[in-house]
Amino acid sequence: MIMCQASEHKTLTTKVCEQGFTLIELCIIMTVICILATGVAYMYSNPTAKVKGVMFNILADLNLARSESVNRNQDILVDFTFGDQDGYLICLDTDADKDCNDELAENIIKKVLFREEVKFYDCGSAPPYPLNGPTKTPSGTKLAGKNGLIFGGPNYIKWQPDGTSGDNGSIIVYHPAPNDSQQVKGSPYAAVISSAATGRIRLMRWNHGNGWSKK
Repeated sequence: MIMCQASEHKTLTTKVCEQGFTLIELCIIMTVICILATGVAYMYSNPTAKVKGVMFNILADLNLARSESVNRNQDILVDFTFGDQDGYLICLDTDADKDCNDELAENIIKKVLFREEVKFYDCGSAPPYPLNGPTKTPSGTKLAGKNGLIFGGPNYIKWQPDGTSGDNGSIIVYHPAPNDSQQVKGSPYAAVISSAATGRIRLMRWNHGNGWSKK
């Protein structure tokens, strides 16, 4: 809102303008700020939102790797890594050893580390399975002895120049409770590569009591 008033000084007449907001405008601005702050707080504190964010990034990067394989007319590897922070590398597998870690920097397309709270769904010592977590993949494969990566390659997916992959299966991530990987917080998510012919990827969410559902 702009308010102006005329001011005379000797023979010179000027117009002084003051800028400001009405009470209604200030209330609207504060409401918008509160809504945005609430959304940000939810994203940083809600376990399901954290897992969902990581899984959406995985989906985007799987599609990136597939596009790169077509554009470059070369095999592209997505090599999953484990540690204090799980993640993956996307690379040109120049020596065909299915390992991005020994590739030159120029052959690394992207390196990703998950946020520390999110991990691959590790059932290596199951049973017992993590409390309130899935015991099977969306396609029905048992997760006992699996590390959250259930497809052809042990810890990788290879995309071929025609945009397809023979490494069909699932990638599952979750938010374990602090210092207790056997306790699931929020909902795990899975990326399912369901067709070798098309390389189609589906996003699935686990709900305790209801099982896997499409997202």
